[in-house]
Amino acid sequence: MEMNKHKANSVAQNSRKRKRKEKGIGKHNASGGIEKLPDDMLIAILSCMRLKDAVKTSIFSRRWRYLWRFTSGKLVFVDREMETENFKSWVNHILQLHRGRPVDSLIIRFINLVLGPQSSDIDSWVFTAIHKDVKKFELNLKRVEFNLSVQNYEFPNIDKLLSFKYPFVSLRSLILVHVDIEDEVVQYFLASCPFIECLCIRGSNATKNLQVADPLPNLKKLEVSDCSNIQSMEICVMNLVTCTYQGGKINSPFMKTPNLRELTLGGLFCKSFIFKPNKHSSYSATLVKLVLNLNTRVRKRTNSSPDLPQLHSLKRLELNAVAKIRRGLLFFISLIKASPNLLEFRIELKYTTPDPLRLMPYPSVTWQQARGGFCHKKLKVVEMISFIGYEEERDLLDKIAEIAPSIEKVLIDTRNTHRRDHKLPNSISGEVRKQMKSNVLRSTESNAMLMACRFPLETKVVVK
Repeated sequence: MEMNKHKANSVAQNSRKRKRKEKGIGKHNASGGIEKLPDDMLIAILSCMRLKDAVKTSIFSRRWRYLWRFTSGKLVFVDREMETENFKSWVNHILQLHRGRPVDSLIIRFINLVLGPQSSDIDSWVFTAIHKDVKKFELNLKRVEFNLSVQNYEFPNIDKLLSFKYPFVSLRSLILVHVDIEDEVVQYFLASCPFIECLCIRGSNATKNLQVADPLPNLKKLEVSDCSNIQSMEICVMNLVTCTYQGGKINSPFMKTPNLRELTLGGLFCKSFIFKPNKHSSYSATLVKLVLNLNTRVRKRTNSSPDLPQLHSLKRLELNAVAKIRRGLLFFISLIKASPNLLEFRIELKYTTPDPLRLMPYPSVTWQQARGGFCHKKLKVVEMISFIGYEEERDLLDKIAEIAPSIEKVLIDTRNTHRRDHKLPNSISGEVRKQMKSNVLRSTESNAMLMACRFPLETKVVVK
């Protein structure tokens, strides 16, 4: 009995020793691990973390309390349903505490503004970005639609910028949304930021006559969108690869862009690509990707333009089109025919209610004109988004199937809110209303499945 008791005590003792040993090993690993790293190494690790996560490490110990303040990664502030004053105070507090320099990025997105912060606050954010010598600066002050009375923030003028002792030489990306920036300030940035790779100006009312010209050896991406007072724009950048212009009617801005490969057009200017395509012939032959946001309308319907630009290098064509019910879509076949090396074609349709004073902005094309004895040998992928099953949609897919026997994949996406959200008379009861909407959905899916049968058996057709 005593022997068994002694044996039990011995086992218990050994167990306690093992636990102490394991505990000692863990302690040794902790002290010999991250805690033994120098502060510079720990700051480098924190710089790879999100700002909020880096700040949370300040509770670890007295040593960790201030390390996050010297990080050089991304400082990202996003308004997520936060009150304006709270958001402003939060940004100001963090920026005052932060001591790191240089910083990779400063991104401030004030998306849900109801009352704009004072310009002096935002001025301090701009000068903080300059002082920290950031590589990427994004200031997004997009207004909510129901509060259009809020004025745009006015970016510091050239005199204020010149009075600041720190140059903005390391800047590689500048994104301004609903920020009024004057032409001469844009010129200042282009002249004083030799490494700039991306420039985006969206929703500026102060930008009127824009010149983007070499020497800009690193500028690869340019966007100018929704600038209501734009009058002219000249782009002469040899190394520019991607460009977006969505805005008013201006002369063709692409003066010298031999390496332009990806282009997005929208607004009234986009209409000229359809009705006056010869104005785009100087640069269209080099495009690899083209996105047309066609949401303009005209009072008079015209015939198809005979001189569509030849898009010899185009590999992907995306059309986001506002369409009228019972108006043909066969004009888009002309764009496919003008792109002999096209591999992917995507079209998304949004429908408007009938308006007798305005017709669709697309030239009229007959069935015979769309066919024209043409055979596209390269087209591989076709995507139709927001498919409902209207005759015009079926005609377009029919014609594509006829002229492009090489298609390998077709996507027909029926997830469209046009019919699902269609208002029914109040006199219709709930059950009947539910049944009618269900019938609409089944009809849309049935039409999509019927269109799938129009393509060869070896073509992969996906219906969503």
